[in-house]
Amino acid sequence: MIHVSVDSVGATSLDRVNKVLRGVPGGALKAANSALKRAGESAKTKSGQFAAAQYTISKGTFMSHVSMKTELSGGFGGVASMRISFAGSPLPLRTFNVRYSRGGALTAKVRRDTGGGVLARAFIAQAYGMAVMHRLGPERVPIEALFGPGTSKMMGNEEVVQKMDEEISKTFESRLEHEILRVLSGW
Repeated sequence: MIHVSVDSVGATSLDRVNKVLRGVPGGALKAANSALKRAGESAKTKSGQFAAAQYTISKGTFMSHVSMKTELSGGFGGVASMRISFAGSPLPLRTFNVRYSRGGALTAKVRRDTGGGVLARAFIAQAYGMAVMHRLGPERVPIEALFGPGTSKMMGNEEVVQKMDEEISKTFESRLEHEILRVLSGW
């Protein structure tokens, strides 16, 4: 399980919210939490795109194999934080870019920024669905299934975490004005 934490989201904006909504009881907390929650939902939606940009997996496949939870904390002190937890088991190697080369060898490419490599003594089998299998010795058996990284490991990538952080900050800033108006108008 990987945790993506965002601390001090819009600290200067939160000071402004406290000043504008000073006369509304609980208004600043309500506006900040609503904006942060919306930013978290936006980041969770975009997480598949961020992972697909780094790994040879589609957004839909990523989203169908990931489990996400969001926790909010913070208050009037000017600091709000959000923690998004990603969990998932390793994905079968077949969900990534696996192909037979001209020479008949099986090649796999998991990350977009690497060249991939040849899988010696590997083949695609009908066992367990379409799985990439690997022979452990010179005989036909024993064999084992090969797996790529899990969704939680993909979200632990530094570039993906940085993009998530930027998305959360951008959405938080844009939603905060809307949430202030919402609290002031009594919605």
